[in-house]
Amino acid sequence: MSAEDALFALLSASGVKPPEIPASVDARAALWRNRLASAKVLLIIDNAMARAQVQPLLPGTSQCLVIITSRRRLAALSAYQAAVTLRLATLPSDDATTLFSVMAGRQPQGTEVDAVKELVRFSGYLPLAICLLAARLRPEPQWLMRDLLDELGQATDRLAHMKGEDVAVEAVFDLSYRRLPSPRRRFFRRLSVHPGPELDRYAAAALNGITPARAEEHLDALYYDNLIDQPTRGRYRMHDLIGAYASRLALSDAPADRQRALANLLDYYQSAALTANHQLSRRGSPHAPVANPSSALPTMATRQQALGWLNAEKANLLTCAKTMYAIGERGRLTTLASAMATYLRHAGPWEEAAWLHKAAATAAQQTGDQAAEARANHELGVIRRLMSWYAEAESALRRALDTYERIDDRSGIAAARTQLAAVQWRTGDHRGAATQLSTALEIFRSTNDLEGQADTLDELGVVRHLNADYEGFAEVLRQALAIHEQLGDLHGAANALNQLGMAQQLTDEYPKAIGNHERALLAYRQLGDRHGEARALNYLGIAYCQIGNYDAAKSALLVALRIHHHLGSRLGEANSLDYLGIAYRQTGDYETAEQYLHRALIMYQEQRNVVGEAETLNQFGVLRRLTGDYSTSAEQHERALALFQSLADHLRQAEVLNNLGALFLAQNQPARALDHYRRALVLARQARNPMEEANALEGLGRCVLHLGGPGDARDHLQGAMSIYERIGARDAANAVASLISGTDNSSASRQGFAS
Repeated sequence: MSAEDALFALLSASGVKPPEIPASVDARAALWRNRLASAKVLLIIDNAMARAQVQPLLPGTSQCLVIITSRRRLAALSAYQAAVTLRLATLPSDDATTLFSVMAGRQPQGTEVDAVKELVRFSGYLPLAICLLAARLRPEPQWLMRDLLDELGQATDRLAHMKGEDVAVEAVFDLSYRRLPSPRRRFFRRLSVHPGPELDRYAAAALNGITPARAEEHLDALYYDNLIDQPTRGRYRMHDLIGAYASRLALSDAPADRQRALANLLDYYQSAALTANHQLSRRGSPHAPVANPSSALPTMATRQQALGWLNAEKANLLTCAKTMYAIGERGRLTTLASAMATYLRHAGPWEEAAWLHKAAATAAQQTGDQAAEARANHELGVIRRLMSWYAEAESALRRALDTYERIDDRSGIAAARTQLAAVQWRTGDHRGAATQLSTALEIFRSTNDLEGQADTLDELGVVRHLNADYEGFAEVLRQALAIHEQLGDLHGAANALNQLGMAQQLTDEYPKAIGNHERALLAYRQLGDRHGEARALNYLGIAYCQIGNYDAAKSALLVALRIHHHLGSRLGEANSLDYLGIAYRQTGDYETAEQYLHRALIMYQEQRNVVGEAETLNQFGVLRRLTGDYSTSAEQHERALALFQSLADHLRQAEVLNNLGALFLAQNQPARALDHYRRALVLARQARNPMEEANALEGLGRCVLHLGGPGDARDHLQGAMSIYERIGARDAANAVASLISGTDNSSASRQGFAS
């Protein structure tokens, strides 16, 4: 309705006789304001199209209230001082369910409740669509809601089910679409070709073969008309039903035009991903960024800009990869998978990354591209190793190694061997891992590949750690760190710092260890490496536990747990759970501690991680002792000890023996405890671990006190306190100092009595 006609209707309704109504819009508006000057009126202007249509109808007094509804964003009206804009989103799920039930005239029960939830989800939570669907049930009392849901599930055209006799969801969308100029209608239809959840001006430009600036004009206009949403600035999406409407309209376009639009879009995402990867990849991408891409690309001159783009476009990139796979675009798929590999390692989701690399390996095999096939299997092996799927990881890496050897790619051979070693030491094959690393290091040195050498040294350090060579562990990590720093490789340096901090924890240099973990954490966050961040937080949590700062330990470990769970890092998640159990146990919250330890034990057992299983059994043994369940405590410690003996792990054997000593002391069996502490002391000194050495000495001192030898006890306790003070374990040092003071007082009393 025009403003002129609306004013005629309003003036007539307010009592003005038609012959007395002026002819011009301005005169009618003046008369209308005059009629309302002393009145209190609620005026509802429904389905307004533009400011020019509405402004002449507005009263000139503050005593009146005007409610304007529109499918468009009437920005010019929002500038009025008294105007309040209320944007109506789709209905919340509960409200949508209630509306459906009322309009259908039914109260759902049992499984029907779930059916209604699915029906309103199918309606996109739009009130009109909900009402039209519900209206189909009202005249059919014998129909079940599940019947309608099944029918909709088989439908290829959702909109066809959302109409009544004289109203349809599609007709409402038509009102907005028909007002668009022809170029914008074509632009709107092209948006439906995009397979992802949202897009920006660059992707829209690629779809339509226009500049990003022109695409932005169209996007802003469609947003103004409420045909698309803008959930965050510069990023646009269609409601599901509007997307279905646009897809139906696009069917009228020539198939070749739609295919060309999709090809342009896939080329754009591939070019942009290659450019982003060029900023992220430490070794350089096997594909250089496209020199003259067919579509304009966003600025990615820095690592942070590249990360920001990848974070925003991750869902789109993965969806486009699935589209490439579905339509047989094998070359595009392998290139995109390679371009996303570095980012997905760090940011996940790993399950999606595994699918992508597996699909890329299949595509490369079909096209005979052996180099791409080797890269895809290599990346699949890395992702499966991160997910603790060790059998599949080893299988993929061996396929990659075979292909690298067939095409004589020496860098690929060495890198695959390094990754194989990372799988082997995690599954207990320390000797096999050492052999792989020795070969890889020799190749990297022959090709003067410093970065490869540093990565291999990182893994070699872990193998030395597992063989209880803690000095060798720290030595090779310092070598790796020096190379990474020489190359300016922040990511490699962060990895080395994190591992070096772990080496320092094993020799109880906790202040140094915490400093290195914090430096690594800062670097990982700067790099956007979520997996590295979670690993650093886990290590920090362990260090804080060891020095008695349990609140800091919990904070770090809870954040690590969330990240590991999001990424799908089952080993990292289990490690977080294990140390959270320790932290909560040490603060007396035994119930929470048991929950965390139980979850960790299940995850370690599912992964067949013997070290993790034994470690958690050991911690369970301590928890059972503290709750007075001595028989179960002994059983769990003995199981842990047997596992650590099978691994020849002297350090962890010492830890279990110390815990068994504490158990026997709690049962007032100092002689049995003394034997376990002596064995623990020997193993702790062989492993060169000060913390377990101090624990053993403290235990020996306590046993001797129980057996009545305060003089000998003091020597043991003094040795323990010196170590605790040196490594920064203040609470333990203070507790032992109190024991020593007690032995001194006891000795002085006896001397006084004798004299």
